[in-house]
Amino acid sequence: MPENVFMSIVIPMYNEEANIASTINELSEYLKAKDFSSEVILIDDGSKDNTVERAKESKSELKNLRVIESFPNGGKGYVIKKAVLEARGDNIMFMDADSSVSIKELDKFIPLLKDEEEIYVASRRIPGAEVTIPVIREILGRIYILISKLLLGIRVNDINCGFKIFKHEAAKKVFYRQIMNDWSFDAELLFLSGKYGYGIKEIPIKWEYKDTSKVRPLKDGVGSFMSLIKIRLNDLFGKYKEV
Repeated sequence: MPENVFMSIVIPMYNEEANIASTINELSEYLKAKDFSSEVILIDDGSKDNTVERAKESKSELKNLRVIESFPNGGKGYVIKKAVLEARGDNIMFMDADSSVSIKELDKFIPLLKDEEEIYVASRRIPGAEVTIPVIREILGRIYILISKLLLGIRVNDINCGFKIFKHEAAKKVFYRQIMNDWSFDAELLFLSGKYGYGIKEIPIKWEYKDTSKVRPLKDGVGSFMSLIKIRLNDLFGKYKEV
């Protein structure tokens, strides 16, 4: 591994046997064409299929790739936190294993990393975005964002898009204090980022809906709404205080 890492790329996996090999291949082709140093951390969240085997079979395609196995299933937020706290990059990002946002979209982010903001969020809901979102997901997503803004004061138009970059210091501070392990971890991260005074920039991206998504709109939606209340209560009870 290089001493200095410009970009750490974290990818959580759960039953991604059908997607992970093609995602690693796309990552390999993309990173080979770049002149910045990188590391890729694949972290498996107790998959029940052959995800880990497929990832390890493709490991030779990426020089600085680590595959971490986490048991038992702890939730997307849990494994991303675990990997981010191990990451060494000046910039630490996470993306989904199904590449609903392609790694190629990173080209839109890199020139902006010199700006003063500490967090860069991919957005499907600002001008310039290219998306195909199923109607029920779009409706529930907008309701979730509205409630997040009301309860937590989040001023971001797309909370749950799984493609975000944190500068190193901000990543370590925010993820260290992350508590939520379910789908609400994105909202918690953005809430904490605002609480600690970090600047957030939204960037329009191309997003492709994949029918292999693990999101169950109604069931996960209800759970995530309840989790927003937990985040507010966590804050009221001082669980996010800076040490």
